[in-house]
Amino acid sequence: MSLESSRQDDLHELLSKAKSTQIGQTFKFGSITSYSDFSGRVPIHQYEDLKPYIDKMKDGNADILWPGRIQKYAVSSGTTGKGKHLPVSAARLASDKKYMRSIAISYIKQRPNPFRLLGKHFSLPGNIEKHGTNEIGEMSGFTAAGAPLWLRPLQLVQPKKLTKLSFQEKFNLVLRKSIDSNIKVISAMPGWILTLFQRVLNETGKEKISDVWPNLNLLICGGVKLDNYRPHLVKLIGGQEPDFIETYGASEGYFAFSDDLARCDLKLVIGNGIFFEFIQKTSLDNKENASKNIVTLRDVKRNVPYAIVVTTNGGLWRYMLNDIIEFTSTDPPRILVKGRISEMLDDFGEALYIYEAEEVLAESLREMNLQKSPLSIIPQLSSESDLPKHYWLIQFSEQVNSDGLAKLVQKIDTKLQKINRHYATRREGGSLGAPIVKEISQKQVNQWLEAGNRTGAQVKLPKILHDNTELLL
Repeated sequence: MSLESSRQDDLHELLSKAKSTQIGQTFKFGSITSYSDFSGRVPIHQYEDLKPYIDKMKDGNADILWPGRIQKYAVSSGTTGKGKHLPVSAARLASDKKYMRSIAISYIKQRPNPFRLLGKHFSLPGNIEKHGTNEIGEMSGFTAAGAPLWLRPLQLVQPKKLTKLSFQEKFNLVLRKSIDSNIKVISAMPGWILTLFQRVLNETGKEKISDVWPNLNLLICGGVKLDNYRPHLVKLIGGQEPDFIETYGASEGYFAFSDDLARCDLKLVIGNGIFFEFIQKTSLDNKENASKNIVTLRDVKRNVPYAIVVTTNGGLWRYMLNDIIEFTSTDPPRILVKGRISEMLDDFGEALYIYEAEEVLAESLREMNLQKSPLSIIPQLSSESDLPKHYWLIQFSEQVNSDGLAKLVQKIDTKLQKINRHYATRREGGSLGAPIVKEISQKQVNQWLEAGNRTGAQVKLPKILHDNTELLL
């Protein structure tokens, strides 16, 4: 059976299971016999299109987007009280468990010594809150709460307990318990791992993390691009570098992971309750263009930026994600996550995607023999007598003097003008000033998050910030 025909079977299975639901009857899932039927009949959805269905489900109605009554909802953005709440079905949770097993099996095949993992496992799952008969929280919390029985003795703190604590309470708890434990595995967002390492070194007085946890063998990271943090983490660990596994998932599901420790691209997980479609980034200007230029795995091409559209066993039907990916291989399908669709700087007509900025930064740092670093940008016009500028907030892993910063700015500005005509036009026309690079520490990031009550296991500094002059001081 070909890759494409097996994926069609995945689609037909989803349609068959949901044909008696409200959405299934609306779009007559029972009479769909081909992908062309499906793509011609079911429109591409965004959250606002599905929200009326989801509101009914949260009110206790069954058989709306997926069979049965769903009482778990993952926060995609906003808070548990308000925001985007995506249904988490039992079928979706089962698929997520299968995804986690795939990561474990893949790792053990590459590192067949099981004793590497027999020690304490540190994790920072998100919160889950009760809202009437529903549970609403971060997807990492639901995944952690359903951890298999064999894993629980290895957990530093039982995940179910952590999902009920505020973020600061859970962080302080695991920090306190971890210092005197034989930590072998850490699973969290890279930014919070960096904060953990800094706090541990500060509280123990040690010079490197390997002095505290000499058997730390594996870091499992997701939520933000690992490459931006990896050099910083390795530097703080000191000694032998542990293995890194990067995961790519969201409230909509888990999509890919690094199955090869020697590669930086990710294996796309297929046949696990998700049917994928892809839209070229150049076709995202309006819904009509997007609908006409959508393809399945059979027709994707390497090194072309795509937006992802998913149909899932959580009840999402042709739901467009906010991510841009590129394929490094089509058979088997392997991807790199490039950035977010909505992460575009266009305050002054520059139409600059954040992933373009990140690629230029990475290339510039490499040319200067500096490590990759996390980036956020503040577009700002300080006064009527000034030019609008982009302030680049960078977490460097080593000190960079003023001459180095000036050289970096020149490289960034030149490279951006080469790859982005909108940016080049505004720079050449004098309507946009040269970027300004400012160093920012993880401590400053955490203080900003805490000041705005933005802490959480999956909360991070946005790539684009508006009206945040306190971070420029």
